[in-house]
Amino acid sequence: MKSTVLALILFVAPLLFSACSTTNVKSSKDVFRNQIGTLSWNGPPAADGAGMLFIVDEVEYGAPGEPDDYSDYLDEGEHEVIIKADFKLTGEETVRGWGVTFPEIEFIRIKKY
Repeated sequence: MKSTVLALILFVAPLLFSACSTTNVKSSKDVFRNQIGTLSWNGPPAADGAGMLFIVDEVEYGAPGEPDDYSDYLDEGEHEVIIKADFKLTGEETVRGWGVTFPEIEFIRIKKY
C-alpha cells in the first residue's frame, strides 16, 4: 500500500509541477510599486518626439498616452510632473522619435507627488 501511494506521488508530482510552471502569469518582478519619478511629455512620436515617458532613477520607460490623458496631474501648459506610481512592464518595447526604444509600461496607480 505504501509503495502504491509513493509511486502515485512520484508520478503525479512532476505533472503538477510542470502544469504550474507553464501558466501565463507574469511574475511580481514585472510590477513596480511606489516608484517616484518624472512623467514627461516629449512631443508627439509621429513628429519625431519621444511621447510620454516616465523616468525613474535615470531609467526611461515609454508610457501610454499624451498630456490630455494626464490632465489630473499636469497643470495647463506644463509638460513635466513628479508622480508616485505603480506600474507594470508590458514585456514590449516602444519605438519613439528617431528609433529610440523604451521598455513599455502600463500604469496601475498614479498619484501626484
